[in-house]
Amino acid sequence: MAIETKHDLPGNIFTQPWWLDIVAPGRWKDITLENNGEITARMPIVLNKKKGLVYIEMPKLTQKLGPWIKNEADKQESIHSTERTILEELIGKIPYFDSFNYNIDLEIVNYLPFTWSGFSQNSLTTFQIKSPIDLENVWGNLKGTVRRHIRRSKEKLEIDQETSVNELYGMIQNTFSRQGMKVPYSKNLLADLFKEASSRNRATIHGAKDKNGKLHAAHIFIHDDEISYYLAGGFDPDSNISGAVSFVLWSGIKEAHKRGNTFDFEGSSIKSIEKYFSSFGAVPVHFHQIKGVSKKYAPVYYTKQFLQKLKGDD
Repeated sequence: MAIETKHDLPGNIFTQPWWLDIVAPGRWKDITLENNGEITARMPIVLNKKKGLVYIEMPKLTQKLGPWIKNEADKQESIHSTERTILEELIGKIPYFDSFNYNIDLEIVNYLPFTWSGFSQNSLTTFQIKSPIDLENVWGNLKGTVRRHIRRSKEKLEIDQETSVNELYGMIQNTFSRQGMKVPYSKNLLADLFKEASSRNRATIHGAKDKNGKLHAAHIFIHDDEISYYLAGGFDPDSNISGAVSFVLWSGIKEAHKRGNTFDFEGSSIKSIEKYFSSFGAVPVHFHQIKGVSKKYAPVYYTKQFLQKLKGDD
């Protein structure tokens, strides 16, 4: 069994060097502040150069990045003051970019230093069951149909934590194909992330299989010291067991409970997905997307935005 290790650096799982080496090899750098050799703040960024332009962007399968800020102040006023000062210092160290797109950590509530520096802000939403998870209470708060689906699935299916990445990716492809879409990330990327994260005991794949070994749904869950995340998953659209997805998610929630973690469903603004996550009793949690463009790129950027809006109105 893999030995669970602490992070290489402070910050959530998406900010760890091993994670970034996989999702953005050779394209990321760490903006840090230090005091007497100790890191007091860090903000990893991912750079991409295309056609003479510099993009700071979010890598695939990465919900958020930093900043992480060490804050030992006791009073709320001091906490806000320290965070504000450090954010301004970190922002001042951001290298030149033509386009900036960055999801900041949920712990960073005050996005104003970014807007004061000329960035724009959008709110994003994820859904969470907060730690400590009381399974009895969560079960009671599940929508009745979800409880029934999980009960029925439990009679016909078992959770297999030896489900392979190949099997998982097959489920993901089925789910995207059903919507006429292609999976936005490769099987190799998912496999590399799982291999590295599981070697640190930071990832598990849960598959719902019947007595014949047929896979009906599968999800990959990752976790850091505080939050367990539903990273990716899919199901067999031809399955006659409608509750397989809920059964696998319930398995992930139980695992988060054992770890003492919050469970994060990952965010979505799609109405049907929001309603589904809400049926688990998950609460919406808002975090911030920060954007910015250079003067050189601004005319092109805003023209693209305008044309996309026109297309959407059609």
